[in-house]
Amino acid sequence: MTPSAPAALARACLISGVTVTALSFAALLSILGFYFADSVPHASLYWIALWGFPAGFVLMCLHMVLNLKRRRGH
Repeated sequence: MTPSAPAALARACLISGVTVTALSFAALLSILGFYFADSVPHASLYWIALWGFPAGFVLMCLHMVLNLKRRRGH
């Protein structure tokens, strides 16, 4: 059985949201590691940590909304 288009879109939002959030968490941990090593982290790590958490959260919320719409049949 193949998933419908909204279900596939919701699954893609969930997978990408979890991936973005995990990468952002890894960037945050590496920033902390650089600080403990008394070094300066690259600016891209700050950008990933700053924008990754909200972007991942929005994608996971979009998954919930799409899943809710699909279950209600709209």
